[in-house]
Amino acid sequence: MARLTLLGVSKAYPGEIPVQALEDVTLTIGQGDYVAIQGPSGSGKSTLLNLLALLDRPTAGTYLIDHQDATRLDDAARARHRSATFAFVFQSFHLLDGRTVLDNVALGTLYRGLPLARRTELAREALTFVGLGHKADQRAQKLSGGERQRVAIARAIASRAPVVVADEPTGNLDSASGALVMDTLERLNDEGATVIVVTHDPGVAARAGRRLHVRDGRVSEAPAPPSAMIGENASPRPRPPEGRDATVRIPDMLRDAWRGLWTRAGRTLALVAAVALGVGLALTTTGLSDTARYQVSDIFDAQRNQWVSMTATVPDSGAAADQAASGRSLARVRALAGVDAAAVLLTHEQVTVSTGLPGTGRGNGSGTGGDQSADLVGVVGGSLPEELMTVDTQGEPLASLGGDEVLIGSQLADRLQLGPLLASPAILVAGEPRRVVGILEDAGLQIGLLDAVLTTEDAAGSLAGARYATALIHVQSGAAAQVAGQAPAAWIPSSTGISVDAPPDPHTMREQIEGNVTATLLTLTGVTLLAAMLSLANSMTTAVLQRTGEFGLRRAIGARRAHVTVLVLTESVAVGVLGGIAGAYISLLAVLGVTIARQWQPVFDPALVPVGIAAGVLVGLLGGLVAVQRASRIQPADALRA
Repeated sequence: MARLTLLGVSKAYPGEIPVQALEDVTLTIGQGDYVAIQGPSGSGKSTLLNLLALLDRPTAGTYLIDHQDATRLDDAARARHRSATFAFVFQSFHLLDGRTVLDNVALGTLYRGLPLARRTELAREALTFVGLGHKADQRAQKLSGGERQRVAIARAIASRAPVVVADEPTGNLDSASGALVMDTLERLNDEGATVIVVTHDPGVAARAGRRLHVRDGRVSEAPAPPSAMIGENASPRPRPPEGRDATVRIPDMLRDAWRGLWTRAGRTLALVAAVALGVGLALTTTGLSDTARYQVSDIFDAQRNQWVSMTATVPDSGAAADQAASGRSLARVRALAGVDAAAVLLTHEQVTVSTGLPGTGRGNGSGTGGDQSADLVGVVGGSLPEELMTVDTQGEPLASLGGDEVLIGSQLADRLQLGPLLASPAILVAGEPRRVVGILEDAGLQIGLLDAVLTTEDAAGSLAGARYATALIHVQSGAAAQVAGQAPAAWIPSSTGISVDAPPDPHTMREQIEGNVTATLLTLTGVTLLAAMLSLANSMTTAVLQRTGEFGLRRAIGARRAHVTVLVLTESVAVGVLGGIAGAYISLLAVLGVTIARQWQPVFDPALVPVGIAAGVLVGLLGGLVAVQRASRIQPADALRA
């Protein structure tokens, strides 16, 4: 039972010029009444309907529902009273088009805390009452206007609320559909429900037992027809609503949120894509960070980190001169722990080199092909390990150089216009004929050797005096510092003037490089996640604005602010989870694609998958907070205006 009593109620809307929508209204509506509210546009009839249905608050006066002062209720208590007392039929229907007719009707009992089976049963009974039981499984968007309004009435019936409030229920319908809707409302009133209808249509108003006229904020009542049965004494008692007021079960809440996501699948997929893009970029940068770090380490170890060189001035005579060019000294260096290969080279005075052999007349003194000046380099022991240099010998293995054999650098070979090695070319070195057995293509860090002539140290010493000696050492990864400390004493024990060129501590340099790379990529990761969060916040807020009517309806039928907050956050988290999973998959494909294209060893930590999902949830939560604030401010009366 619900007896509605207004005592001296007024409503004014503030502004630069306050608007007095209702003034000193005193009115009683008993259980079972059928009331029509009429009046011109702007007269205050919608305001009266809002106050009666607890969609708005009066600025003065008292409103009693069964002798309880409703003007003193807080927001949660008002939601409980709406859930227990009122059901709503709006001019714009407010159906969820992406869901079935049965789901739309069952929404009327969502906030009654009933089990799903009972809610479904009540929804089917209500659909049968309005003659649409055969369309329970059809999508709402496929219904005609009259059918949509009857579904909205069935949603009100399923709630078993004692008062049904209808705002222009025939306003968007043709005459035939409108008549069916009004017949349904009359049947509902015959079963004991109070029906309050706002209408512009005199024919609709004529069906009501009571007719209220609102003009300039004042309410008057037309005399009732003699045949009208007014009040609870003339009507059967309606069945009380089942369940608990303004309560929703957790499984139903989660199910409702999930179905709500797919009511507009395109919008949801766009939200998921926004999260997936942000999470995917973040995980991709992280995965590429790990891959690049290992790649940098490999390159560092394979190149500069594995080279040590020593340089010493060679005196004309003495122990130091003997030790610099000694095979035993070279053997001591090679025997050091961590050394892969070593060679000692003595650079002599420059000599004249040409391809003009005695009697051939080929030397022409021009810039190329004639006499050329080049450094003469003596190789101690006559062999160059392949770890140190790359020599083109046309497939012929080169164990060591003979006394009349030379290697020449590739740049010098170009200047000399040297013929192919297969022709066993010969050159003059300081007037002495020598056979070229190889072209030096890569000298590592000693690029000056590409413009030099290399021969055995014995042969070089007979042609020109030595200027300085160089020891080249290829070491194992991480051994450079140790070898650099021991090699000088092993090479020339009697000399203290040896210059050592070794890379800095590889661990320190690697950590610096990796730290810089990681910091850069983490910054990019943060930016991408922030962009995803802002994108989601904007999209979710836009979606909330598009669903103002839906949220207003939910608030009207009993949802509290907390229910709306949880609904939006649940949808946001679900979008975040889906986006996180999709982003993890995208990042895995991206890392594989980049590493395959770059011929790197892919590195992808499996732990990044749950991290990606967690990041998606975080983005969903943070991105949904803005939308939650907007959704929580939606008032029940917004359902009438939407």
